[in-house]
Amino acid sequence: MKVCAVASQHKGIQVVTIVVPWQGEKVFLRKGIPPNFRRYLQSGQQHNLSLPALTRRSLVLGLGLVLLVSLGAPYSIWMVGASEITWSYFPIGVGAPFVLLIACNAMLKRFASGRALARGELLTILIMGLVASGMPIFIAGYVLSIISKPYYGATRENEWATFIQPHLPEWAVPGNVGKAMDYFYEGLPLGETRIPYEAWSGPLFWWLLLILAVYFICFCTVVLLRRHWVEHERLAFPLIQVPLLLVEESLDASLPPILRAKTFWIGCAVPLSILLFNCIQYFYPAFVQIPVHSGGGDIVLVQGAPPVGAFIYFPIVGFVYLVSTSISFSLVFFYVLVLLETSLINLTGFTASNPDPFVFNWQGGLGFQSYGAFVAMVAWSLWMGRRPLREVLRKVFGGAREVDDSNEMLSYRMAFWGFLGGFCFVLYWLCRSGMDLQIALLFLAGALIIFLGITRLVIQTGLHYLTTPMSAQSMTLAITGTSVAPHNLVALSLSYGWCGDVQSIFMTASAHAARLSEHFQHQRRLAAVIFFAALISFFATVYLMLHLCYHYGASNLTGGLFHPGGGGGSMAFEPAVRTIREQWPTDWGKLSFFALGALLYSLVFVFYYRFFWWPLHPVGLTLATVWMTRRIILSVLLAWVLKRLILRFGGVALYRRLLPLFIGLPVGFFIGVGLSYAIDLIWFFGHGHPVLHG
Repeated sequence: MKVCAVASQHKGIQVVTIVVPWQGEKVFLRKGIPPNFRRYLQSGQQHNLSLPALTRRSLVLGLGLVLLVSLGAPYSIWMVGASEITWSYFPIGVGAPFVLLIACNAMLKRFASGRALARGELLTILIMGLVASGMPIFIAGYVLSIISKPYYGATRENEWATFIQPHLPEWAVPGNVGKAMDYFYEGLPLGETRIPYEAWSGPLFWWLLLILAVYFICFCTVVLLRRHWVEHERLAFPLIQVPLLLVEESLDASLPPILRAKTFWIGCAVPLSILLFNCIQYFYPAFVQIPVHSGGGDIVLVQGAPPVGAFIYFPIVGFVYLVSTSISFSLVFFYVLVLLETSLINLTGFTASNPDPFVFNWQGGLGFQSYGAFVAMVAWSLWMGRRPLREVLRKVFGGAREVDDSNEMLSYRMAFWGFLGGFCFVLYWLCRSGMDLQIALLFLAGALIIFLGITRLVIQTGLHYLTTPMSAQSMTLAITGTSVAPHNLVALSLSYGWCGDVQSIFMTASAHAARLSEHFQHQRRLAAVIFFAALISFFATVYLMLHLCYHYGASNLTGGLFHPGGGGGSMAFEPAVRTIREQWPTDWGKLSFFALGALLYSLVFVFYYRFFWWPLHPVGLTLATVWMTRRIILSVLLAWVLKRLILRFGGVALYRRLLPLFIGLPVGFFIGVGLSYAIDLIWFFGHGHPVLHG
């Protein structure tokens, strides 16, 4: 027997309906629940407080967060010179406002409970913010920096006019008619205020269609795989455990239970106090700083291998505490193993590849080795989900009534055909931009594998700050060789706009939204809200960036994305010129490393799932050569050591007792970076102090 409590609103008054099997249904005002029922409900038998989520005020506040993220991210790095607030899969641009909203909502519960936001409303706002976080910099920012550069940045030395411009599709790249691109980088002439939108409208229309199609493919993929991830593999989804605990309802208090724990405030105070202490140096440059989040230097663990960043990143410690110790240990183990492999390669003088321009991986072909493990991870995941996927296909083609998809954000049939339709449109777009069909198929498959792999890594490892070990473009050229026609190379360069620096992608936000949708009453409506947020984010970001660039000059903005001598455009087109000049066939050396990585992952995978005593999780092989790993590996090591000690000496009881402390670490970091940004905005505009990585 279970007692079930369901919260609702009646004429602005919050009531709780308590269903007791032996007494029937009883309705109470929230503050009038009998003490015996309150104690029983708080004991955790069953507690389902699900007020409406998609309300007018939640959509308005969610739209406000979308605009804050979309406008705040470009303004922060290019005008203020402060932190990049969307640089992760749970960025500071979403985390800090969300924490502030929870604080304000707690006050409403205390003094005006009828106007307080319900749990579902808070989650709706969070989802809209997460969806928007990938758009400002890593989609719209790179698209604008790449398509604006080939005419303005062409010089006699780089020979873009010879190798790049003849192969540019006019419908996707704005021309320099009327010096539209010159003014974009240098600012409008004195007395001129009109922005030449006509030069951008056509190309941006086609780029918007491409981005929405890619987003829809990712969304449909998440719908098809959600049940497998949640019910069969039982992946942890560590990032959303933090907001779920922060919005947990309490029947007899205005604050969620975790906010009433002293250990939470201790954990929150650690990064917050360090960040605020470091803010003193903003005003007094000679003042000492605690080099925890950045500026700590490097530690050389293995001679001849890249050093390790010597600082602690508190959000990583908090999130990794929520995952299995086998995963965290494996991340450290395989990273050290690759350090030794790198040292051996450098001592022998062997090299198989140069660092990728957007991924910045290690040399010697090790990026391809990790990417082989990356692809193997995706393949094995799909193989393990073959039975749930078979049920999905039965629902799509046979209409199997026993397969229930009513709790999904889309029906399985719509998700399946939507995936195919989106895939065909993106394929058409790529071919029209200059790719041959076989090149487009290889590249698009590689891009989707990257999106799927990163999403799985985030929801499994709790690493909210990571990227792919290899770009889809590099893998495509390793298979086909660079002797393909130049128009393929130019089209691949343009594709870096949406699949290059993949540090904040839509599929991960969709996966978190799908997991959170389990707490909603109307999942299907959430899909429309998600794409509305993405659309608004695109238009808001593009409008702001065009305004800033034409009035101040893109080359005068802080940050390096629009640097006249480099930036996103140069990183995209300079390798294309180099490969056109230096053609080579299929690179079997790189593919050998790729095959080695896939083989190693498969072996470790089989051992891990066949032998209970095997300590190593194969996921560590996928991230060992990612450049971000060297920045966060000490934090992962610290989280692993602390969790092992806690479980060793205190067991599960101590782990749960200290959980609020580790939840407080990312929350304190969000608050601290938010305050640092506010200080830069007021006193150090244009000369901010970025805190990596938000």
